[in-house]
Amino acid sequence: MTISDVQIIDRLKIKPTDRVLDVGGSAKQHNEIQVDTILDLVRPEKTPYQSSKLKAKNFVQVDIARQKFPFQDKEFDVCLCTHTLEDIYNPFLAIDEMSRVAKRGLIATPSRGREMEFSHFNLTDWQTGPRRLPGFSHHFWLFENRGEAMSIVPKNYPLLYSGDFHITKWTGDEEFRFFWQNKIKYKVFNPTNFHELIKEYQRFLSENKQFIKKGPVLFYFDNPLYYFKEIIKTLIWNSCPNYSK
Repeated sequence: MTISDVQIIDRLKIKPTDRVLDVGGSAKQHNEIQVDTILDLVRPEKTPYQSSKLKAKNFVQVDIARQKFPFQDKEFDVCLCTHTLEDIYNPFLAIDEMSRVAKRGLIATPSRGREMEFSHFNLTDWQTGPRRLPGFSHHFWLFENRGEAMSIVPKNYPLLYSGDFHITKWTGDEEFRFFWQNKIKYKVFNPTNFHELIKEYQRFLSENKQFIKKGPVLFYFDNPLYYFKEIIKTLIWNSCPNYSK
């Protein structure tokens, strides 16, 4: 369940006089929070799937993956960024800019476990179709609370498709939430050694095994020629102990 506006107001102690910046908020605007400025690539009226009339006082067009925010240091009292950072290939500039222009805020994304849970077979879902997918297919990053910092790990789809990470059910939190004051503390786990990334994924599974149910999620139908070749190879290997597959 996503955090409500009432919960955000209570947690961040938002007052009517506070200036609120919503980063990437065009697709889903806040109803109970009086947003001063929405910062996004497209206006709410032009967003696909959920277009709506602008509710904030101002709209500023910025590509948050590439451009700095056109605001002064600590110009805003509160900065909200919900279900946006996981969508962009470079969230780090936006994170640093939010720290610079606001005094406190909230970052929310789907939880790491939710992003690793495989979808169900669904022919009409544009994200899924006949193939089951881990989490949301257009997301780049996994977010997790690690102590006082926000941990950011690349979402590696080939790794998630390997047998060790076939999560069929995640019963933990649906949403990752990170409240910050003055400065956003975060760490990026992006090793050059792929085996280190595997260990990081395994660490998450080990620490959260009480929330995880695993099982088969993929069924492949290959060219019949390959099945025939494998049967022949297996028969030869069984009849000739010295034969190497």
